[in-house]
Amino acid sequence: MARVKERIIDVDNLLNKLEPEQKEIVQNLRALVRAAVPESVEVIKRGNLTYKLNNKDFVWISYYQGHADLVFAMGASLDSDLLRSRGTEKSENVRIVTIRNFEKTKLELERLLKLAASLSFEH
Repeated sequence: MARVKERIIDVDNLLNKLEPEQKEIVQNLRALVRAAVPESVEVIKRGNLTYKLNNKDFVWISYYQGHADLVFAMGASLDSDLLRSRGTEKSENVRIVTIRNFEKTKLELERLLKLAASLSFEH
């Protein structure tokens, strides 16, 4: 199996490519992940900001025009009305939260991040 190449992130380069609205959401999500799960490691993988725990992907940020998705690798193990299946993922475990209004979802996202991190440590 081919290994996906990871590199030390150049977040400024990535953020400079985003529209202002995308950039604001992504920066808010980055700050939330770092605050909720400070032991996570941030890398760029497949063009997305990806956060690893125990050397495994646990959450990543995908960005689109007008919104961003917070993608949980083990999202099927989480419970929230915000979580959705995109239907295009190779893994049945992946779930996403689409964020258009960060402040509206911030508290639930923080809860989900902490729960996802605890599950990552268990597995």
